[in-house]
Amino acid sequence: MDTKALLAQSIDQLESLAAFLAEEVHRAPPPASPSVPEQRLCKEALLSISVLLPKLKAVRNLQPMPRELPPPRCPVCED
Repeated sequence: MDTKALLAQSIDQLESLAAFLAEEVHRAPPPASPSVPEQRLCKEALLSISVLLPKLKAVRNLQPMPRELPPPRCPVCED
């Protein structure tokens, strides 16, 4: 798999995960329960994903830099 395809697949999966986590965060906790630790963890994971996704998208959109060839050398005098 090439790099762009891997990045695209990873971005798609992270976006799906972010949607799932957002649903979990917005789900109301049962009335009798105090703060739900799972919701806090979902919020933290969602925050991490929201920071990571733009960076991955930026990397995916980068054009590969052309390789610079070293200057030619003389095989006899090594200049």
